[in-house]
Amino acid sequence: MREARCKMVLVAAVFLLLTGCLFQPPDDLYSLPEPPADYQNLYTKIDEVRAAGAEYAGPVQGTNTQPIQLVDLDGDGVQEAVVFFRILGDEQQLQIYIFHQLEDESYEVQSVIKGDGNAIYSVDYENLDDDLRNKELVVSWQISSLVYNLGAYGYSNQEEQYVELMFTSYNRFSLLDIDKDNQKEIVVLNLNSIQGEGQADLFDYDSNDKTMNLQDTAPMSKEIISISAMRNGSVKNGDLTAPALFVTSDLSNGISTITDIFAWRDGRLANITLNTESGMSESTRRVNSMRTVAARDINCDGILELPRPSLLPAYSKENAESFWSVLWQQYDLQGSPIRVFHTYFNDTEGWYLILPDAWDGVITLAKSSIVSGERATTFYYWKDQDPGTAPQEFLTIYKLTGPNRETRSRTGGRFVLMTDGDSTIYAAEFKSCDWDCGLDEDGLRERFQLIQPEWPDT
Repeated sequence: MREARCKMVLVAAVFLLLTGCLFQPPDDLYSLPEPPADYQNLYTKIDEVRAAGAEYAGPVQGTNTQPIQLVDLDGDGVQEAVVFFRILGDEQQLQIYIFHQLEDESYEVQSVIKGDGNAIYSVDYENLDDDLRNKELVVSWQISSLVYNLGAYGYSNQEEQYVELMFTSYNRFSLLDIDKDNQKEIVVLNLNSIQGEGQADLFDYDSNDKTMNLQDTAPMSKEIISISAMRNGSVKNGDLTAPALFVTSDLSNGISTITDIFAWRDGRLANITLNTESGMSESTRRVNSMRTVAARDINCDGILELPRPSLLPAYSKENAESFWSVLWQQYDLQGSPIRVFHTYFNDTEGWYLILPDAWDGVITLAKSSIVSGERATTFYYWKDQDPGTAPQEFLTIYKLTGPNRETRSRTGGRFVLMTDGDSTIYAAEFKSCDWDCGLDEDGLRERFQLIQPEWPDT
């Protein structure tokens, strides 16, 4: 795909030359590089379509948004040109032209895929069938701001063109090899927000009739009003892992989110976290006050963890900020949660701390920012959590910025935890306290981590 994008830049530059977008004195024109013959031939074919009333209409979302995309669809080492048009006056205005290069480097129209809607929302090129050389097109057609259709299209040797493999409406969809057969399946999510019911539909390629058929369905949790995030990941399967789809949704109570995990189990698509009695994935339910803390591979073991935030007790009523302990759990193929660790997750300052087990239920926190360029988070020991008993501070972690950060990182009993680029230093200081927190400088450094950017949820 990187090669295709690079060639697209070249194609765009060539088209600027061919269409006269660069104006130079006549004497200088001879010095312009001659565009490759195959690109000239391709542009000639594209121009024929445009001359008939077509305009470019590239996909509006996703990683493939160029109106002209070069992709080796048939695995022969030669890239096809996939061009996205809106053809005014045609009953189906949205059309995708696939140009195939011949041996003499000329191009011909191999296929035209037509669709309805206001826009081509996205396109993906994936292997869906049992021929690993070929790539199929998965196209989202945007009908309106709320209505989308999804089509998959593959090349038919019999018809010598791309044909429709499947077509359905959807709210969200994901491409993943959920059954580990070395080809992608399509999981389509459809939600009836009024009734609070939804389901996941699994479409898989059938080599007998050479189409994508609905193979299985699995219910989503009840009381869902919208899908807020979706992500491909993995769950534990003994000593191995299994592919899984993590779907996070908002609940009708307005204060909670829930995550359904779909995986391939015992030859079926299953919502492995669903409690069949309640109809909810109760173990993944959480308040949405911590929406910024999303699913991630927090311990970098290749398995996605889900956060379960819990509010830490507040000592000072004057401190309006809430502090949360986050329990990170991964799941096995049977839907059972596996504890990884607790953290204090400071997303506003870009760091988190893995909390020792001995800290559970006995700490509270406070923040301060008295000096410019210095933000402090202080941990307190508060065993009985009695409002009449003052907690004891035992640790402060600092985020230091500004020109004198080096000096401030070693003021008093402070020591450096980590530097982040050339502008930020994280430092810490143990305070005098009757309670032994169980950490020294090295132990604190091991547990202190910067929040790394994750791939965004879809």
